[in-house]
Amino acid sequence: MENIKVLIVEDEIIVARHIEDMLLSLGYSVTGMVSSGEEAIKLCEETPRPDVVLMDIMLEGNVDGIDAAQKIRKDYSIPIIFLTAFSNEKTLNRAKTAKPYGYILKPFQETDFYTSIEIAIHKHRIERKLVEETENALAAIIGSSEVFLEEGAAKHD
Repeated sequence: MENIKVLIVEDEIIVARHIEDMLLSLGYSVTGMVSSGEEAIKLCEETPRPDVVLMDIMLEGNVDGIDAAQKIRKDYSIPIIFLTAFSNEKTLNRAKTAKPYGYILKPFQETDFYTSIEIAIHKHRIERKLVEETENALAAIIGSSEVFLEEGAAKHD
């Protein structure tokens, strides 16, 4: 298994330690454990960046998990998996705005983390590859268009 780095964002230290133990037993690396959205954003700025973030929704501080997830996804393109005790429609609809790669309800099992992390990493890689291929195709089209315009103008002078 490759070394996938996970950031745990959970304000209950006992729960965070339990998650860390599960992740380590599954072969993942834990890049950090923080209890607020502000700390999560700050840690994602640093190197090495996590490959995926497990984010509780209700956190300490002024930035909740959903707001932190939106910023992390926008600025650092790191996939987020929410883990929360909240499954009401209002929370779920708000969480969707952060475009999470998963949503794990507490209480959770070790297999919940494994399947969610593996799917999130796979999906994120496919999305990045698709964006890269699209950008390359567009660059080729633009380059060809510029050559065509230059040659076309010269031929008609």
